[in-house]
Amino acid sequence: MTAPGPRVPSNIGATLRRLFGYLLIRRVVVAGAVLLLLAGLLLQSIQPLLFGNAVDDVFEGQTDGLGSQALLILVLALVTFVLRWAAANLIAIAAQTAMRRLRQELFEKLQTLSLGFHESRSSGDLMSRVTSDTEVINTFLSSSLFGLVSAMIQMVAITVIMFSLDVVLAIVVLLIAPLSLLVMSRIGKQVARNFTILQGAVGSINGYLEERVTGQKTLQAYGQQGATLEELRERSLVARDADQKASFLGWMVMPTVRLVGNADVAAIALIGGIMASNGRVGVGTVVAFLGFSQQFAMPVGAISRSINSAIQSAAGANRVFELLDEQPAITDGEAARPFSRAEGDVVFDNVDFSYDTGGQILFDNSFHARPGQMIGMVGPTGAGKSTIINLIGRFYEIDDGEIRLDGEPIVELKLDDLRLRAAVVLQTPFLFSETVMYNLKYGRSDASDEECIEAAKDANAHRFIERLPDGYDTVLSEGGSNLSQGQRQLLTIARAIVARPDVLILDEATSSVDTRTERAIQLAMNRLMEGRTSFVIAHRLSTIRHADLIIALDGGVIREIGPHEELLANRGFYHDLFMQQFART
Repeated sequence: MTAPGPRVPSNIGATLRRLFGYLLIRRVVVAGAVLLLLAGLLLQSIQPLLFGNAVDDVFEGQTDGLGSQALLILVLALVTFVLRWAAANLIAIAAQTAMRRLRQELFEKLQTLSLGFHESRSSGDLMSRVTSDTEVINTFLSSSLFGLVSAMIQMVAITVIMFSLDVVLAIVVLLIAPLSLLVMSRIGKQVARNFTILQGAVGSINGYLEERVTGQKTLQAYGQQGATLEELRERSLVARDADQKASFLGWMVMPTVRLVGNADVAAIALIGGIMASNGRVGVGTVVAFLGFSQQFAMPVGAISRSINSAIQSAAGANRVFELLDEQPAITDGEAARPFSRAEGDVVFDNVDFSYDTGGQILFDNSFHARPGQMIGMVGPTGAGKSTIINLIGRFYEIDDGEIRLDGEPIVELKLDDLRLRAAVVLQTPFLFSETVMYNLKYGRSDASDEECIEAAKDANAHRFIERLPDGYDTVLSEGGSNLSQGQRQLLTIARAIVARPDVLILDEATSSVDTRTERAIQLAMNRLMEGRTSFVIAHRLSTIRHADLIIALDGGVIREIGPHEELLANRGFYHDLFMQQFART
């Protein structure tokens, strides 16, 4: 599985506006932060003016008020600090609200997307979008954005005060802005491109590492350690080069802006000195403008840093919004009917199916499973067995025909209700890194501990659970790796019993265990299947010889259907499968 290549955001402004929509969930908080910030920056902006007035007083020999002026400057600095601190805290509150909503929407979206989508994407890339990309956005919203807004307000305030003092010197100070913005715009496009490449490369690396860590046993068995390291090195080089280019370009912004700012200071000193010597302005005014120039350079520098962060955030947000904008392939229709129980009557009526990425898989398949029946499904690899059980839960949409549950087309039933009424026990059981009890309740969260214990007893799991260090409170390792394959399977069967399904799907649940464990699992499955319509994909044909119906598939077509003895007597496709397996054993 490979992730789509990284795309540079075509419209950074539109991406950021959409991102700001999440921030404005807390409009009152954001407004309060802006007001506090505005007040603090206004107080900060008049400090050079007060300092200039003090210098004029010294030159005029009026030194009596210097102490009070110094105290006022100190008080203003303290009040400015408090106001900016309060504003920063409010921005942080709004940013965390935005991130909580964004992460929630992302996770909800991932749960609505079809199996086809998840199978076509690297899980490492998806996790990179949920974690790395959202963290980049979080950094921008919680800190860089505050600096950007602060800088913009400060620039406006300083500009108004400067023009009220002297137009010529104000224009000299403002020369820094267009030159600095030109530098940032030229560098910014390259920074955006390289940040986007970097984040795409990180997603690729995450997916590659996840697969190799999961398949470590296979990797070592085939001696692929060297090849794996080389591949990882090549992918890392892509990330390294993009990171180096983006970091270097980002670093170049500030020195360039400072160079422009120093030239601006020199120009003020020269022009202001000439004007002061001619009596055009006072020395204090020139000193004030030198202070304004420094204050003006600070927000310009802050804007350059914030723009770098905004560009990186836009690249991450673009990847996140790509995921949010994915449309689920399987959805409820407008008239979808909710239901709480099912009899378990399942009908396939001339069903055709094909995956998006390949040719047709199922061809005109029809069968009828009556309530409480056990349906065995057999056939060679790729015959379509797993596809059929996926279609029962409507994990994919069929091309033609109809699937009905209790006489109702499944497309007219609520999707969540449909899947809640069917429990699946897979060949490779999956358990969460939680307690045994948590895993048992996963199919029905309102189940009592007593119900779970009874289900474990029915599944032949109670005895080994009691021997675990903390019994039902034992925390399992990732995937249940601290249990044997058979124990994991028995737990998933117990979980299915707790869920109280109306339709049961067993996908080669005993194919990966030894004969003794298979007998224990088979007894547990027999209890689970009692009174339920059950579909059993069988690796060992002997496990389904007592099924009410056996469906024999080959190449996506039902070749035969009927009870075991009848199909053997027909001496057809099923007979040949059975004899081949019997001969091997």
